Amino acid sequence: MADTLIIVNPRSANGRAGRNWPQIESTLKSRLPFPFEVAFTERQGHATEIAREAAPRCERVVVLGGDGTLNEEVNGLVADDRPVNADALLGIIRYGTGGDFARGLGIPAKLEGAVDRLASGSPREVDVGKVTFRRHEGGEGVRYFINEGEIGMGAAVCEAVNRSSKGLGGSLSFMRAILSTMLRYPNQTVRLSLGGAPAESLLINNVWLANGAYSGGGIRSAPRARLDDGLLDVVIVKGGNLLTKLLGIPALRSGAFVKSKNVDYRTASRVEAESDAPVPIEVEGEPIGTLPAVFEIIGARLRVIA
Repeated sequence: MADTLIIVNPRSANGRAGRNWPQIESTLKSRLPFPFEVAFTERQGHATEIAREAAPRCERVVVLGGDGTLNEEVNGLVADDRPVNADALLGIIRYGTGGDFARGLGIPAKLEGAVDRLASGSPREVDVGKVTFRRHEGGEGVRYFINEGEIGMGAAVCEAVNRSSKGLGGSLSFMRAILSTMLRYPNQTVRLSLGGAPAESLLINNVWLANGAYSGGGIRSAPRARLDDGLLDVVIVKGGNLLTKLLGIPALRSGAFVKSKNVDYRTASRVEAESDAPVPIEVEGEPIGTLPAVFEIIGARLRVIA
């Protein structure tokens, strides 16, 4: 049995992963110096199930897909706030709409470069985040993440992107969704408590809870974030008028928007958030529920090939 399992989401990249699988498989076989097995996801949440079964027996569990599939895999590799197999390596082949966690690690976007990095990269330990939240259908949910979460407009943007064909690619799909969502999404009052401090009531447009620096198909949403410092970078975009929001768009991709007086940049290992309205949240591009929620960095780490 191979020591490496590659989990493939055939719907990633607007279905190109499935359509191009023969060429992808040929590239994998020609460039990887070790044998591997392949498992295709068939439904939402399937990557979690596959990763959970593979983790105890595999040296490498690799995802070929986007950030959503990566998040599912992470939730298969972590259980009860600890890795299922502390020695297992998480590998990433970027093949999706966002690819933001891989972008932060410098993993190439082109297939050949990503496969070569998988073959020759070194293990890097990264923090694991955890969010406890209210499910859309009611009741409490728990999700692990390694890149980012959002409260507010960003979650609505992700929902819009996931409803679209994503045929424009990551950057343009997200930018189109940002513009359309910005016109209709209202600012929300949210109570935030960082690191156990007294809660502050803030009118916000969006809050990033970031372990990694990138989100939204290449937006440098938390330019100071580090994957191994035990902290979330909390980037609070305060509620402003439409003109203020539109003027801030050009500075999103560079990360320069965090210098705006309308943005508050902090760090904390634990953030508690609640609101009177059902403010939406997302992790790694997937809308998962609403406030109230607790975002925190847990003690466990995953070993990522970077």
